[in-house]
Amino acid sequence: METIRATVEQIEEKHFIKIEDGEHTIRIPMSEDKPNEVKSAFNKLIARIKDGVFQIELEEVGEDLFSQVANEYITQLNREIQEVRGEMEQNRLVTD
Repeated sequence: METIRATVEQIEEKHFIKIEDGEHTIRIPMSEDKPNEVKSAFNKLIARIKDGVFQIELEEVGEDLFSQVANEYITQLNREIQEVRGEMEQNRLVTD
């Protein structure tokens, strides 16, 4: 299983979870309500599932609120990725 690194990124007053897998940079907004950006990030991750099994890991989990929220968010995101991957395998959209 491949591990993709994520970081908490601050741009001006805005905070993001930044996920980089080599080819793409995916930013999930944490400090703003931007459903279209979140949806776009999820679509990119779902497309990435076809390339193989992976999990996301936060590089540094600090004591600050945004790091703690990002860590929990990534934990939930990894569960969702595993579920989607399982469904794709059951429907023969991807192979093991």
